[in-house]
Amino acid sequence: MATEEQTSYNFTFAMLVTEMLRAGNRLTISNRTVTKLGFWLSKNGSPSGNLTFTVRRESNDAVLLSKVWGNATSLTTSPVYREATFVTPALVNELVYILCEWGGADPANYPKFHCQNSDIKASEYMVRKYPAEYLPEAAKDAAYIYTYQDPVVAAAGGGPANLVAAGII
Repeated sequence: MATEEQTSYNFTFAMLVTEMLRAGNRLTISNRTVTKLGFWLSKNGSPSGNLTFTVRRESNDAVLLSKVWGNATSLTTSPVYREATFVTPALVNELVYILCEWGGADPANYPKFHCQNSDIKASEYMVRKYPAEYLPEAAKDAAYIYTYQDPVVAAAGGGPANLVAAGII
């Protein structure tokens, strides 16, 4: 398994209903089967409610992958990398949002999303959604890691027997 990542962070967003319901990055994933997704998160106070990690199509916001990470109560006050493994990995080959989503509404108790307050990776940037539209944070990049497999491509004339012999299936 390989990873794509941006692991630097020096800035934090409060995941509040008045600020954002979703936070992540807008990026292109090219012909990769995504198996895991993770972010650096922490908390303020005692938030409750599930955090869900999703991959959504940028063009129409359709969910391509989704997994409940767990209850925001489990977060710590210091940033820690949190990861979800998708039950059914999916091939992604398009412009997407990779997101942490939370539906809580307590202004004193909330998750905190960590990002870099500078543009680290070309052609991608942080986004946050409040409440009906994605707001670009073009000068910031979310701190994330996603794990993927490249799709299996059979050689011409290979057939299933050669894939079995190679240990692919």
